[in-house]
Amino acid sequence: MKNKHNSAKALLATVMAVFSIAVTATAQCVIPIGPGQSYIEDFESGQMECWTVETTSSATWAVMGGTGTNVVAFQNASAGDEARLVSPTFDLSGSNSATFSFAYAMMGLYESDELTVSYRTSPTDSWHQLGNYSFSDWTNTYDELFTLEDLSSTFQVSFLGHCNGGFYIFIDDIEIASAGGCARPANLQVTEITPTSALLGWSTTGNEESWTIELNGNTRIVDVQPYLMEHLTEGTDYIFRVKASCGGDMESEWSQPVSFKTLCDVIVVTDDQPYFDDFEASEDFVCWQSQIISGDDGWVIDPGYLILNNTAFFIWLGEEAMLVSAPLDITAVTKPFLTFNHRQRSLDQRVDELSVWYATSIDDYWHLLGDYTYACEDWETITLALPEASSSYLIAFKGKSNDADGVYVDDVWVGNDPSVGVEEQSAIVATVSPNPTKDKVTLEANVASGEVAVFDMFGKQLLTTPVIEGRAEIDLSAYAKGVYVARISSEMGTSTIKLVKD
Repeated sequence: MKNKHNSAKALLATVMAVFSIAVTATAQCVIPIGPGQSYIEDFESGQMECWTVETTSSATWAVMGGTGTNVVAFQNASAGDEARLVSPTFDLSGSNSATFSFAYAMMGLYESDELTVSYRTSPTDSWHQLGNYSFSDWTNTYDELFTLEDLSSTFQVSFLGHCNGGFYIFIDDIEIASAGGCARPANLQVTEITPTSALLGWSTTGNEESWTIELNGNTRIVDVQPYLMEHLTEGTDYIFRVKASCGGDMESEWSQPVSFKTLCDVIVVTDDQPYFDDFEASEDFVCWQSQIISGDDGWVIDPGYLILNNTAFFIWLGEEAMLVSAPLDITAVTKPFLTFNHRQRSLDQRVDELSVWYATSIDDYWHLLGDYTYACEDWETITLALPEASSSYLIAFKGKSNDADGVYVDDVWVGNDPSVGVEEQSAIVATVSPNPTKDKVTLEANVASGEVAVFDMFGKQLLTTPVIEGRAEIDLSAYAKGVYVARISSEMGTSTIKLVKD
C-alpha cells in the first residue's frame, strides 16, 4: 500500500544540492538472515555495498547525497533506457516468512519514469514483480511493505528503472526482516484528524508487543494500533514516526516519518468581524487543508514566484484537489456572502477549471456554489451568497488541471452582504431569555410582527413561530441539547440570535 509522507523530504532534498558519490561495483555477497534478524541498507556509507547494477545503456543507479541523507538514484538515462539495481543474495532458508520494505520518490518533468520492484529465488530464476509505479511528485516520499514468499538460500530483490523522460527515481531505507524479528513499521497513515486529535496507524507483522510513537520529538509507548492521539494543538504541524518492540531487547528501526496538520478550531464570523485570508501569513496554509481527489499533488502556496504576493495555487497535470477552509460559524452573519479573486490563464487553448463548494459540517455532502471553466487572464472578483448558514460551515475551492497555466485563488472573504448597510444590519434588535434554557425561551424584538425560524447547527429548519407585538415563544423541549439559531424576519429585515439548550 502506497503511503505519502511529505515530512520525509531528506530523500528529496538531494535535488537541492545533488552530487554523485563514486561507486565501485563489488562482488555479490551472501547475507544470512535467520529468524528474528533483519537486513537494513540506508546507503549512509556512500557505497552500494554488495549491490550491483545491470544495464546496457548509459542509465545507472548510484548513491547520491545532498542537504539531507544519502539515497540511491536512477540517473543518466535517456528515453527508453533501463537499469536494474540488484540486491545482495540473502539466505532466508531458515525463515518461514519475511517482509520487505523501502522508501521511494519519483520526480518527473513532462513525463514520469517507471519503477518496477521484483524478487527472484535464485540467479537462474526469472524476476517476479511485486510492484510497479509511475508518477511524478516533487513534494513527497512514499514507503512500501511486502510479505515475501518462496524464500530460499539464494533470494534477491531488485529495482528496475525505466526512463520515459522523467527526472529522478530515489530509493532509501531498504529492509528485509525475517519472521520472529522486529520489522520496521511501514505504511503510516493519519486519519480522523480534528483540531485536537488524530488517529495514527501503521502496518504490523503480528509479533509486536508494543510501539513507541514519536510526535514532534516527544515519545509515547502504546500497545494498540491504530492509536488515537489526543490533546493536540489546533492548527499545528506534526511529524510522527513509530518503532516496534517485539519483546526482550528486540526493537525495530524507526519508520519513515509522516507529517500532518490538525484542523483549526471553529472560526466565529459576525457582521462586525468577517473572515479574511490573503495567504500572506505563511508559505504554508493556515487553517486550510488540501485534499487530493486524484493524482499525488494538491494546492500549494505560491510565495510570489509566479505572481506577486502569496496566492493559493493549483496546477498539477491531469489532477484534481480541493482546498478546504477551517469550519466557520456564520450563524450570526445577517446575510452571509463569500468573495474571492481568481485567475485561470489559458495555455494552447486549454484552461484549468475552478469550482466552489460549501458544506454545512464535516459530515455533510459538498454542495456546488459556482463553476469557472473559462479563461481569466487577469484577476476576477467573485461574490456568492452562502446558503444554509451553520456553526460549522466549510468552503472549498476545487481545482482540476487540464494541463493549462494553473488556478489561482486569493483574498478570500466571508462576511455580511456588502450591499447591506449598517442601518439595515442593526434594524432588528432581539433578546431571548432564559438563554441557556432547558425547554422554552421567550424572544423579544423591536418589531410589531414577523416570524421566527429556528435552525440546528447544520442549517436544518426545525420550527417556525409568529412574532406578535414584539414577542415569540419558542419551545425546544422536543430537541436535543446543543446550539440553535433563531432567525427573525419582518418588514424591517432579518436578524439572527443564538439559542443554547442545556
